[in-house]
Amino acid sequence: MPRYQPRDKFYRMARQKGLPSRAAFKLEELLARYRLVHPGDRVLDLGCAPGGWLAVLAKAVGPKGRVVGIDLVACRSPAPVVITLAGDLNDEALRQAAYQALGDRADLVTCDMAPKLSGVRDRDQKAMSELLELALKTATETLKPGGALVGKVFMNAGLKPTVERLGAFFSATDLVRPQATRRGSAELYLVAAGFSRAIRQCAK
Repeated sequence: MPRYQPRDKFYRMARQKGLPSRAAFKLEELLARYRLVHPGDRVLDLGCAPGGWLAVLAKAVGPKGRVVGIDLVACRSPAPVVITLAGDLNDEALRQAAYQALGDRADLVTCDMAPKLSGVRDRDQKAMSELLELALKTATETLKPGGALVGKVFMNAGLKPTVERLGAFFSATDLVRPQATRRGSAELYLVAAGFSRAIRQCAK
């Protein structure tokens, strides 16, 4: 069995670049592989603290883009194009404030939210599924046609139905394990592209 290395090369790279965690490298890989964001794009980042993804997204959208981050805790903005909001994503008023801050529909919604794990498998899986459903709800309210969603998931028995459900809203879905993921982790990232409002309406 591979030995767990909490301070592997991705940990060291994050420290060298002044990033709060290795998570930034996961997003960089996904953005490059799937070409999910371009200069001038608008991005909504859910669960944005401690800000590693915000820094990557700000660089990707450039000075004419816009990134809005939401988290339960306050998070510092790493660049002028980034606006951060603190609050519960279940709050419709907060989601509306995020949409207004974007200024238009989003090209991409990213989600690195995760529940506080209890150690009880069924309870933790349920909590993760609820967060993913909330991310999907937010994405369908916010994305422009053709937009994409990137969300963290964990490998479990309920994952396949979740991926199939996304097929009602997106033309293509994929599950990816970025290179920066810790060895032994059950963490995966779901990439859904080609959002269609017409598909969403038919799925109701």
